[in-house]
Amino acid sequence: MNRNMIAGQAQVVVGKVQEKLAVLIGHSELQRAAYRRQTQGRITHAVGEAQDLIRRSLRHRRAST
Repeated sequence: MNRNMIAGQAQVVVGKVQEKLAVLIGHSELQRAAYRRQTQGRITHAVGEAQDLIRRSLRHRRAST
């Protein structure tokens, strides 16, 4: 797990809390911002997963040569 994965997951969690709050108070702009934050968090997390996959692949390749 790397920083991007952790940061992305944190953004998703904060976005979900923000979404619940927005629904509770009936604030549609805040709700849209929460969806954007969650989407950005998922993207950041996916980038982190890709980085981990590349690093593991390179380590495996170096070990096999």
